[in-house]
Amino acid sequence: MKRVLVTGASGFIGRALVPALVERGFEVHGVARTPQPVTAGVTWHVADLLTDAGRSHVLPAARPTHLVHLAWEARPGRYREDSANRLWTEASIDLLARAQAGAVARILGIGSCLEYGPQNGLCDERTSLCRPTTLYGQAKLSTGEAYIAAGAAWGRVFFPFGPHEPEQRLIPALIRSLRVGQAFDCSHGSQLRDFVYVDDLAQMIAAVLDCDLTGPVNLASGEPRSLRCLIEHFAGRLEARHLVRFGTVTATGVDAEPIIAADVGRLRSVTAGVPAIGFEAGADRDLAWWIDRLSRRG
Repeated sequence: MKRVLVTGASGFIGRALVPALVERGFEVHGVARTPQPVTAGVTWHVADLLTDAGRSHVLPAARPTHLVHLAWEARPGRYREDSANRLWTEASIDLLARAQAGAVARILGIGSCLEYGPQNGLCDERTSLCRPTTLYGQAKLSTGEAYIAAGAAWGRVFFPFGPHEPEQRLIPALIRSLRVGQAFDCSHGSQLRDFVYVDDLAQMIAAVLDCDLTGPVNLASGEPRSLRCLIEHFAGRLEARHLVRFGTVTATGVDAEPIIAADVGRLRSVTAGVPAIGFEAGADRDLAWWIDRLSRRG
């Protein structure tokens, strides 16, 4: 039996990953800081992984053969420079050491495209120099180096979107504003980004976990599109393009980087046949989910 421990299983990506792993025949054990609702096919463990007690508890309790480490500080507006990033680096490396000591056969840590820093083209795991400009990117890179040195896989996530995404992020904020007829201010929108629907991302993570690939691997769609294109797509669906005001916000820091997009050659070597929902179908599902959620709130 393949038994996987998923940290951060109750978060945005974790919610999509858990059913993908169940479908692949894994016995899934999820970690969360607070008690979770009963979930088919999932055994929940309550633990704070930033504490020694939390890390000491989960591995013996779950006895996993596989580990996916998702948990990290990810709150919009604060995660990029939050001092908690340093704590997560220490906790993640300690979790890695405990997993190895416990004979966990397969380990996949989840990193970020922000590990790369400014690039002139697509981010390539094999050739791109990593020069992160945020504390978050630096912390993820340091953690990833430890996981890679230990023979684990390290997945660099680009820009996921979909149901349960934090409401302060771009797409939920855009939908909330346009749905009620409010103007939406944004930058010029020419920045290229690699957006991936969260259910597709979950399938990518599951496929990488369920193979023998090690080292860094980009987890992305491989289809860069501009922020303007993304914003206009959702605005068009809501018949509210007239409410979008491009160029009224000055992009700074990471948000101003001209391109953050992935070469997905390594990923494609292990994801042949993985179902792909894609951007347009994913955007339609996402929009429908948010409209239903917001309507229920009144």
